[in-house]
Amino acid sequence: MIVPTVVLAEILFIARKGRIPLGFAATIAKIVALANFEIAPLDLDVLKIAEGIDAPLEMHDKLIVATAIRYDAYLITRDEQITKSKINVHKSKAVKMIW
Repeated sequence: MIVPTVVLAEILFIARKGRIPLGFAATIAKIVALANFEIAPLDLDVLKIAEGIDAPLEMHDKLIVATAIRYDAYLITRDEQITKSKINVHKSKAVKMIW
């Protein structure tokens, strides 16, 4: 399972606001301890894909979608903005969504 770096940044944000039961360090430790999780970096490839996403999404959501496309991974999300948008990506790649 791929975890985009931007998702870790979101975890940091909500942990600082007290909106999740575990703190940031504890949450990250749990993710890192799982053998089937890989932290995906925010790199130039992801940014290029995000630039090609023609959907009315916020930047962090585009980065999450772009990471799923870059790694040819399913995107597991409940985010209404992502699920309701018609995501068109350059090079005819499409995002595969679950949930």
